[in-house]
Amino acid sequence: MHIAVVDANPPSLRALRLAKTAGHRVTFLQPPLTQYALTGENLSIVYSADTLVDGIDTTDPQAVVAALGECHARHPIDVAVAFQELAAEAVAHACRELGLRGTAPEAVLMARRKDRCRAALETAGLDSAAYVLAADQDAALAAAERIGYPVVLKPPSGSASLLSHVARDTAGARKAAADILAGQDAVPPHWVTQFSRGVLVEELLVGRMVSVEIGARDGAFFPFCVTGRFRSPRNEVIELGSCVPADLAPVQSAACVAYAEAVCRAIGADFGIFHLEIMLTERGPVLVEFNPRIMGGGLPNCYRHATGQEIYASFLDLVTGAPVRVPEGFAGCTAVFVVTAETGGRLPKTASLAPLHDDDGVLEVLGFDTYRTGPGRLVVPGQTVARFILRAPDRRTAVARGTRLLHRLEETLGLTLMTGDKDSEGGTAMLHTPPSHCRSRASVDLT
Repeated sequence: MHIAVVDANPPSLRALRLAKTAGHRVTFLQPPLTQYALTGENLSIVYSADTLVDGIDTTDPQAVVAALGECHARHPIDVAVAFQELAAEAVAHACRELGLRGTAPEAVLMARRKDRCRAALETAGLDSAAYVLAADQDAALAAAERIGYPVVLKPPSGSASLLSHVARDTAGARKAAADILAGQDAVPPHWVTQFSRGVLVEELLVGRMVSVEIGARDGAFFPFCVTGRFRSPRNEVIELGSCVPADLAPVQSAACVAYAEAVCRAIGADFGIFHLEIMLTERGPVLVEFNPRIMGGGLPNCYRHATGQEIYASFLDLVTGAPVRVPEGFAGCTAVFVVTAETGGRLPKTASLAPLHDDDGVLEVLGFDTYRTGPGRLVVPGQTVARFILRAPDRRTAVARGTRLLHRLEETLGLTLMTGDKDSEGGTAMLHTPPSHCRSRASVDLT
């Protein structure tokens, strides 16, 4: 099989390695500025591709269509995929124009426009959140007033919570809208187009944050897991880690999976593995956002430790038509924590992650090289310095252990780190799940 991969986040390079090990032909399109560090190991994976198209803007549909078109003419491509979400739109255009197999192009384009995705949920009668796409600051303020505070303001086609804000009053909404409209300097230049589509104003969903990792093929769905999310108690749009599985009752997990399947059907996401962020609210599961890609960050590694399975191997099974395995159960709670700087500064020459490497309970450390930092390097507030994975009997124990390790790291890194978990600190109670998802909150009409 010939698999074309357009861009990758750090963990998804494993997909290239597994594909080559399985004997598949791989074409890889690599941008000038990669999300992954160009370490020797990563470069060995990249250079193992049968065809490497280097230095291409993977967010430019025309460039991607042209590059894949040339590759397809020489060696017909069986499936095309983006593991980096900002490249997903370009791949969707290529699949449509070249007739390549991949996730349905219209589903990808709809998922990447959060306002259009919410409109599709309303049409399907699925529960969603009140929203407005605003073109300017005045319209964003009017939307916030009509929806009612608190609200979330964010780019409608953003990534990684960049330029996302919670506003609890008019002053906060004004500042957030101005930041989104004028804040494109905060993102790489080739991302600006997708970050410059106005301001999406949504009701602030209250509940327990989870994600559903789910595959789709030929009308069948493959639920891999429901994961819990650790959110900052100070700013709930900042995620500080995840755990497998989520600490939900079986009926709640089942409701989240059923809702995720319904969302996939509503937008036509028919082929691939997807990462749906969902808020389990008092009225049931409600979509936060649909990511037309496999989970990223430290979650693929966490999933591997929790299940003994590789999510990218499942992807290869799915696209090749092989039986797709899903986990039958989980032992305890496997958690990944993000080492995130709360204060900035230059790491001391003696900076190390020794407290993590010395702890027998830590299963894996994703270290300095992964995140392009290390001793003597400048770190800005909000920057990821490392990640680590541990296993505990339950979520609360995992958070307690992770927090202790983060505090120990503060001494070796010379930084104040973000810690805590909004949902473990009494901020959100376990919520009931009503039997139906079909209570849509309509978009707000400002006309």
